[in-house]
Formats: sequence, structure tokens, C-alpha cells
Amino acid sequence: MSDPTPAATLTLFLTGTPFGSEAARTALNLAEAALERGYRVNLFASADGVYAATAGQKAEGLPPVGERLPALIEKGLRVDLCGSCLQLRGLRREVRIDGTRPSSLKNLFAMVQESRAFIALGQ
Repeated sequence: MSDPTPAATLTLFLTGTPFGSEAARTALNLAEAALERGYRVNLFASADGVYAATAGQKAEGLPPVGERLPALIEKGLRVDLCGSCLQLRGLRREVRIDGTRPSSLKNLFAMVQESRAFIALGQ
């Protein structure tokens, strides 16, 4: 596989809970692989996918989704969270992982437009 052009972007759309399926872990694995290959990577979490951005989760025996997210953000992962979904679930700024931001479906549409690939993960 050849290296992507500098503008190559991957957008991941996560709707599943971080511990209810493998969706969140798969999203992070894909994000990590794409970042390593020079892609710009967006992760848009909606519905229960926004729980992946909750700080301090300690789910024993399950994939450390919340522990991996900050390092990927530092490597360039953009993490947008559906603002309505955050509000409905009561996930205020102080409980979210630093570097994640409230967003909207309008922003998701813009991400999709700029992306070479779009992958939806969840239930």
C-alpha cells in the first residue's frame, strides 16, 4: 500500500458504547494505524459513543479506551463529540477527556466531505 497524500483524511463515526462491543477499540486501532501512515484522522462520537471520551474510566478486564484516547489526540487525532448527545447524557466538560470537543452533525458532514474514507462503527 502506498503512502497517502498529505491531505488524506480518514473519518471514523463511533456510535457504540466503549464497553458494550469492540467498536470503540476498533476505532482507536484504525485511528492509530492511519496516524502512523500519515493520515489526518477524525473521530466523531455520537449516541453512546460519546462515553468513550469520559475521563477516569477503569473497566477491569476490558480494553482501556479512555486511557488510549489522550495519546492518540496528542498524535493528531481530532475528536468531536455530538453536542446534543453529550447534553442528553449529562457529560459536562469536567468529565470529558482533554482535547475532545462538543460538535454537531454539520461538522460531521464537513469531515465526511474532506475524507478519503469514512467508517461507521457501533450498534
